[in-house]
Amino acid sequence: MDKDKELFDGFIQSYLFSLKYLQDFISAPAAEYGISFDQFLIMREVSDAKNEITLMDVAELHRVSRSAISRQISGLLNNDYVYQRIDPNDRRRKILKLTPEGKKVEAALLEIGLKRARQWKKIFGAKRLDQVLGFIKEFTQEVVTKEPSYFAARGETIKKSGK
Repeated sequence: MDKDKELFDGFIQSYLFSLKYLQDFISAPAAEYGISFDQFLIMREVSDAKNEITLMDVAELHRVSRSAISRQISGLLNNDYVYQRIDPNDRRRKILKLTPEGKKVEAALLEIGLKRARQWKKIFGAKRLDQVLGFIKEFTQEVVTKEPSYFAARGETIKKSGK
């Protein structure tokens, strides 16, 4: 039982001094442009889309509701980073595109992210980072998605999509 407590205490320490601040750390560069990390991810998806991408496509990729994504996209529209084009074949469909300013911001934030990733690779090595990411993915699949809570419903989508 002491080992269990030691493991739990280790988790608590990791949470208090690292995990709790991870989102702030990851979000800091995007905040300089007046957006959240999630909004940057939306911009990445719009930029990387092989075909047209809509608000509903983004909601599905993020495994959240249409209204949740609408709020995120609203901020991007207000910052003039994205615009919506109405599909002439289906006026209900709004296709998302990056503005010229949005392209600059997305490219700048991507470069910052890649620079950070290269620094982490220098510190830990590619193999160790792959192991950490593999563990996080496994932990998500085996623990988080199986909790009888809000995350369980999201986990079903993760399992079905294989992500």
